[in-house]
Amino acid sequence: MPALPISLDVTVCTYKRPERVSALVPQLLAQVRDLEGVDARVVVVDNDAAGSARDRLTEGPADARVHVVVEPSPGLSAARNRALDEAAGRDLLVFIDDDEAPGEGWLAALVEAYATYRDTGAVAVTGPVESVFAVEPEPWVAAAPVFARARRATGTRLRSAATNNLLLDMTAVRRLALRFDPRFAFTGGEDTFFTRALTAHAGEIVWCDQAVVTETVPPERACRQWVLTRARRNAETWAWVRLLDEHGWRRAGRRMEFTARGAALWLIGTARALMVRGDDAARQARRAQHEHRAAGGRGILRATLLGPRTAPYAR
Repeated sequence: MPALPISLDVTVCTYKRPERVSALVPQLLAQVRDLEGVDARVVVVDNDAAGSARDRLTEGPADARVHVVVEPSPGLSAARNRALDEAAGRDLLVFIDDDEAPGEGWLAALVEAYATYRDTGAVAVTGPVESVFAVEPEPWVAAAPVFARARRATGTRLRSAATNNLLLDMTAVRRLALRFDPRFAFTGGEDTFFTRALTAHAGEIVWCDQAVVTETVPPERACRQWVLTRARRNAETWAWVRLLDEHGWRRAGRRMEFTARGAALWLIGTARALMVRGDDAARQARRAQHEHRAAGGRGILRATLLGPRTAPYAR
């Protein structure tokens, strides 16, 4: 393995999920122990002003490698910016969500990929998120792109990434004085906006297909309504992030482009879904693809014409 950076934070941002984060922290500590010669710690940013996760994590014996802070300012952006602040002076910052679990060798794979590709311009590394259903879903749900995520070859270069499985070069982040934009605090998309700014000015994001995390899908999310709402919301933030990237006449041009794209996806997706006959698994899977596309078209239109309207993290 190439020479590694010497300090690293593995950070979980959480809000009123003390049971989940308390189960995740021991798994992260096991990953940290596998990194030889690296000063690594686990950081929990509790976005509950009452400190529910902090209280749960401090019930037992203290571990010097676990650092828990409460960030009272609400929203995703505030929690992630607190993670940046806590990582001041660290070489790397790794994000994982509180409803995920790291696969075997996950952290070591991220760090090794960074060490391998940093000399070729890598300033971040991301990897796969695999969905694991708490209950067996119907074929329509299982086939929805929300859960059936793409896999790529290790070394593939990306323009943006989510923070559910992401390693950041903190030297590059500090050099650019990057922060998570508060305009996305309750809508999501703050990670995409952040990483697009990072790759626009500092380098590239590299895919590591060996760095796998699994996401547990609870029963309330394994339904059509949740999937279609998520598809629409993802498309809203996709469009809004790209509109905010532009200015003046270029933004006006983007609005025209996205209006046409959103309308086409909505109409074509709806029409093709209606054309699928039968209820066997293969047909349900095809219908899911088309209905997901139609919902995404509606999201693009909403964001383009009205701004982001879905705020799943509002309090």
